[in-house]
Amino acid sequence: MRSLWIVLAGLIVLIAPGFAQDAPGPDYAEAGNWIVRPEHPDKAFDVFFMHPTTYDGTEDGMNASLADAALNARTDEVVEHKASVFRGSCNVFAPRYRQASAKVLSMGTEERKRDLSVGLDDMIAAFNYYLEHLNHGRPFILAGHSQGSNDLLEFLRTYPERVDKRKLVAAYLIGWTVTEADLAKMGLPLATSPGQTGAVITWNTIAEGATSPVLLPGALCVNPLNWKTGRTEQPKTLDTCAHIRLADGTVVRMEHFTPARIDERGGLVIPPPAILDKLSMRMGPGVYHSYDYDFFYGNLAANVAERCQAWSRKHSCCR
Repeated sequence: MRSLWIVLAGLIVLIAPGFAQDAPGPDYAEAGNWIVRPEHPDKAFDVFFMHPTTYDGTEDGMNASLADAALNARTDEVVEHKASVFRGSCNVFAPRYRQASAKVLSMGTEERKRDLSVGLDDMIAAFNYYLEHLNHGRPFILAGHSQGSNDLLEFLRTYPERVDKRKLVAAYLIGWTVTEADLAKMGLPLATSPGQTGAVITWNTIAEGATSPVLLPGALCVNPLNWKTGRTEQPKTLDTCAHIRLADGTVVRMEHFTPARIDERGGLVIPPPAILDKLSMRMGPGVYHSYDYDFFYGNLAANVAERCQAWSRKHSCCR
């Protein structure tokens, strides 16, 4: 949306893009403001999932409109693909939100914070509605990717008291930087074993020497091939199954897809995939950001089940 000059009561007023900050947020009592909201949840656990950025432009301003049907359809496809990793263990709840454009990554700190705050406000409203009307006391996972993980991270470190840590199975904050300072503010540990509950799991997938706009100083990392934080490379035999959405939209399943190791910057480093020419490298060479979930899909699904089972054993319920 372009900046608009209008005449109001004889004065010339500038209405700038990004004024979504002042617009009313979505009403999460309405089913249309959820991408996924099961009417009859049949699992003992939930996942509250915040989707990654699917808005690349500025036609709606720096924050996407929830009335954009084409964008919503694209977002729905992404959520169906990524959040399906939780479906075997959890009821999936995924709200729509006024996401910031991917262009915020090239903006200054204050501008970026301003535009990201719109989606954060929506995330908080959706989570509050979820807890009050949809959760019904079930233990839950918080999960996101990219901007969705950033929203959850900001929420957890700003309002740590709003999350019942006794009910939190895990927080999968994948595709964004999480630091030791963040953990301290959230009051949550980094996961260092596959069955640990109430902990944070995070990584950013890159090539050797690549620079990623979401891999920042102090980044922590959990290796999804063994769910530990050591730097020893783990073999591709531990990567049970990748579930990869290619640049042309097709999805392929590949067993034992890649080895992975954690480097000194906290990046999850992998060698160039054999299917590199078929991937969408939107953030530049060597930045496998779009595939943080895809490359380790089977491991993720199994780990979600393992942490849910561990939570059940710890609390003697939900079996």
